[in-house]
Amino acid sequence: MRDEIEEVLEARQSEWGDAGSNFRKTGRIWGALLGLPYDIPAYQVALMMDAFKSVRCIANPEMIDSWNDKGGYTSLGLEIVLKANEPRQTH
Repeated sequence: MRDEIEEVLEARQSEWGDAGSNFRKTGRIWGALLGLPYDIPAYQVALMMDAFKSVRCIANPEMIDSWNDKGGYTSLGLEIVLKANEPRQTH
């Protein structure tokens, strides 16, 4: 399954670009639409998209694509958090 998720992530990135950047833009728009005084963080966008895919998995648990997308959003959310917490190197 991990190979399938990696394939999905690679295909999506080549078609739509960097997920982290897209999630930040989505968080900005969602925050504005909800009238929030702040952007929704990119990792929370990943969690909400994961939740959306969870609903689809409940509706049709045999739809493998939804499971792969769900795993992809989880993976991307973790990647965003890890990148944000990387120690900054100075030279």
